[in-house]
Amino acid sequence: MISCLYFWYHINFAYSSFKTFCLVPSYLHSLLPIVTYHWVSSDTENFVDTQVPFLPSVEVLVKALVVISPAVLAGSPNACVQILFCSHHPFLVGSAKRNAVWKRLQKCLQKLGFDPVGLLTANVADLCKSLLGMKGLMSSNNLEQEAAINSLSTLMSIIPGDTYAQFQKHLIDLPDRFEHDALSENDIQIFRTPEGMLSSEQGIYVAESVAAKNVKQAKGRFRTYDNDDSLDQVKSNHSGRWDPPSKEVGGVGKKDAAKSLKKTEKAKTAKEEARDLQLREEACIREKVTGIQKNLSLMLKALGEMALANPVFTHSQLPSLVKFVNPLLHSTIVGDMAFETMVKLSKCTADPLCNWALEIATALQLIVTEEANVLLKLFPPVAEAEVNGGPAVGLFERVVNGLSISCKSGPLPVDSFKFIFPIMERILLSPKKTGLHDDVLQILFLHMDPILPLPRIRMLSVLYHVLGVVPAYQASIGPALNELCLGLQPDEVASALYGVYAKGIHVRMACLNAVKCIPAVSNCSIPQNVEVATSLWLALHDPEKSVAEAAEYVWDCYRYDFGTDYSGLFKALSHDNYNVRVAAAEALAAALDENPDTIQESLSTLFSLYIRDAGFGEDNIDAAWLGRQGIALALLSVADVLGTKDLPVVMTFLISRALADGNADVRGRMIDAGITIIDKHGRDNVALLFPIFENYLNKKASDEEKYDLVREGVVIFTGALAKHLAEGDPKVHAVVEKLLDVINTPSEAVQRAVSTCLSPLMQSKQEDAPALVSRLLDQLMKSDKYGERRGAAFGLAGVVKGLRISSLKKYGIITALREGLSDRSVL
Repeated sequence: MISCLYFWYHINFAYSSFKTFCLVPSYLHSLLPIVTYHWVSSDTENFVDTQVPFLPSVEVLVKALVVISPAVLAGSPNACVQILFCSHHPFLVGSAKRNAVWKRLQKCLQKLGFDPVGLLTANVADLCKSLLGMKGLMSSNNLEQEAAINSLSTLMSIIPGDTYAQFQKHLIDLPDRFEHDALSENDIQIFRTPEGMLSSEQGIYVAESVAAKNVKQAKGRFRTYDNDDSLDQVKSNHSGRWDPPSKEVGGVGKKDAAKSLKKTEKAKTAKEEARDLQLREEACIREKVTGIQKNLSLMLKALGEMALANPVFTHSQLPSLVKFVNPLLHSTIVGDMAFETMVKLSKCTADPLCNWALEIATALQLIVTEEANVLLKLFPPVAEAEVNGGPAVGLFERVVNGLSISCKSGPLPVDSFKFIFPIMERILLSPKKTGLHDDVLQILFLHMDPILPLPRIRMLSVLYHVLGVVPAYQASIGPALNELCLGLQPDEVASALYGVYAKGIHVRMACLNAVKCIPAVSNCSIPQNVEVATSLWLALHDPEKSVAEAAEYVWDCYRYDFGTDYSGLFKALSHDNYNVRVAAAEALAAALDENPDTIQESLSTLFSLYIRDAGFGEDNIDAAWLGRQGIALALLSVADVLGTKDLPVVMTFLISRALADGNADVRGRMIDAGITIIDKHGRDNVALLFPIFENYLNKKASDEEKYDLVREGVVIFTGALAKHLAEGDPKVHAVVEKLLDVINTPSEAVQRAVSTCLSPLMQSKQEDAPALVSRLLDQLMKSDKYGERRGAAFGLAGVVKGLRISSLKKYGIITALREGLSDRSVL
C-alpha cells in the first residue's frame, strides 16, 4: 500500500502542477505502470486499508490520466495500449458511457499535437494481442475483463477493419474452440457434478452412518458412559454428583483411546484410495472444462459487444461471425452466452429487421438445437393460416412477419439475407406445406439477382425440395430456378444438378431446364468434373424418357467422356429414391458396355458393397436393404454386357449370398437377375452353369430355413437353364430327375418353384409322360409324409400344365383322383 500512497500523492501533485510534470516525462513514464497495477487492475477490496484515508473521485482519476498520458506518449508511443486500457476501466468510466473517458482524453491529446487514431492504427496488432491476452480479456479479474471488452469495442468503432481482422485471427486460432468440440459427454457430466462428489454418485442417495446412535443403550445401573454424548451430558450436569471412573475403567479408556487413534491413523482401504484418485482426476477435468467455459464465454461476450459498437461494419461480417457462434448454440456449457451473442448480432441486421432481433436469435437457436419434427409443430398449418387470417402469433410467424415488413421497400441487403436465410430454409424444408410457405417464397423470390453473392446452391436445393413437396408451385419456382442459375459459376454446376436425384419427374425436368441457364453450360465451357459427369450420366439413363431427352442437351455441352470412375454410380445404387437406383443400374451397365475391361473390377465392388450392407441390420431392422436392392438391379441391368468368364462368378455370388437374403424384395430381384442372365447367356453356357446348380442341390442342409431359400432359387435357375436344352438332349432327363428329387423338400416355396420349372420341360418328355404321371400319383396317394404328398401334388400340377389340359383324361389323372377321394384310407 506504500506504493499506492506514493501514487495518490503524485496524482494530486500532477493535477495541480501540470507544467512540472511535462518537464519530466521520464518520471511520468515510470508512474504509468503504478496506475495500471495498483489502481486499475485492483478490485475494490485492494483499496480497503487503514493506511489509505480516502479514494479519489472518478473526476480526479480521469484528470490524472489526462495529465499523465501526453507525457507518457511523448516518451513511449507504445504506451497507447495501457492508456487505452486505463481509459476504459470501470473505475474511471463509472456510470458514463464506456468510451466517454477515451473521447475526453482523445480531445486533449489532439490539442497537444498527438494523433490518437494514428497511434492506435499503427499498433492495432499489439493492441488486440494485449487486450485479448492474460492481462486483458483472459484475466482472472472481472474489472480487467470489462476494461478489455470496452477497449475492443472502442477500437471496433474507430478502426473496425483492422480490429476485426485481428480478432477474427484470434477466433480461428482459439485453442478453447477445438477443445470444446473434443469434450465428451462424460466430461460434461463431471463438470456438472459438485466438487467432492464423483460423477457416478450424482443423484444417488448416500445414507448417513447412524449405527452408533441406533444401538439400544443399557438402562439403570447397567448403563455405562462410554460414548461422548453421555459423557458430555454427565459433565454438563453440574447439579448432580459425578464420580470419577475406577482405575480399571480408566485403564480400559486409555486402551480404547489408543485403539481409536490407531484406527484413524490406519491407511485407507483400496476402495477409498481408488475413490480419492478418481476424485482428483475428475477435479482436473472439471477445472479444464471450467477454463474452456470461461474463455469461450469471454470471447462470445467480447464479440457481441464489439458487434454492437459498430453495427454497420458488423453487418458486412455477419455471415462469417455466424460460423463461429452458430455451432455453440447447442453447447451445454456456453449455449446461453452464445444465444446472447446471437441476439446482439441480430441487432446488427438491416433496419427495420433488427427490431425482431430476439425472435430471430431464438429461431436460429431452435433450428440448431431442435429436431425437425419439433420445429414442424411450431409452423402453423395451412388450414389455420387460411382460416384465422389474423396477425401472426407464433415465433416463426413473427419472424416471417418482420421479414415481410422489412422487404416492403425491396430486397434485403445481401448480408442480412444470408443471416436470416437459415430460418426461411428450415421452414421450406418441412416435409409438408405450412401456412408460412407462400410468404417465405415471396420473400425468397425477391432475392434472385444473378450478380449478388447469394447462397445460391442452398436456395436451389430448398426450391427443389419445395417443388417436390408442393408440385403446384411449379409455375413460380421454375423461373426462380432459372434466374438463380444465371449467377452460378462453372464449379457450381455439380451442385446445381442435385435435382436430378429427386423423386418427382417435374423436379428433375425443372432442374435440367434450369441448369441450361448456367453460363458455363450455355457456353459449353463446363470444366471436367466427376460429379457433373455422374449426375448427367444418371439423367441420361433416367427411367422417364422425357428426363433422359432433356439431359442429352446438357450432356452434349459437357464435351467429355464419362470415364471409368463409377464411385458416384455405386453410391447412387443405395439412394432413397427408387428411380435413382434404377437409373444408376442402367447407367452402370452402359458404362461397362463402353469399358468392358472394368467389368470384373465392378462386379467385385458390387459384391463387396452387398456384403457390407448385409451386415448393417440390427435388432431386426434392415437398414441397408435399399443398397442391396440397387445391387440386384445393377446385376439385372448388366446381364447383356457380361462375358462367359463372368457367369460363374455372378452365379456363385447369387447362390452363396444373395438367394438367402433376409429381405423378400431383394431376394426376388436377385432371382430375377439370375433368370435374366441365364436367358441371355444360357443357350451357349449350359455345360458351364449346370454343374454349379447341380453341385448345390446335392449338398446337405446346415440351416434348413436358409437352405430352402437358396434351394428354391437354384431350382428356378435350373429350370430356366433347362429351357435352352434341345428336345432330344439327354440333359433334359437329368434335369427333370433332379427337379423331382428336389420337390420332396418340405418347403412350399421350393415345391412351387419346381412346379413352374417342370412345365416347359414336358414337351421333351412326351414319351415318358405316362410313367412320370404314374410316379407322381403313386407318391401322392401312398407316401407317409405330408411334405412329399404336397410336393407330388405341385409336381403333378406342373406336368399337367406342360402336357396341356387333355392329359388329365389321357393319363387317367381325373379317375385316379376320384378313386383317391373315395378311398378313406388315403384320406
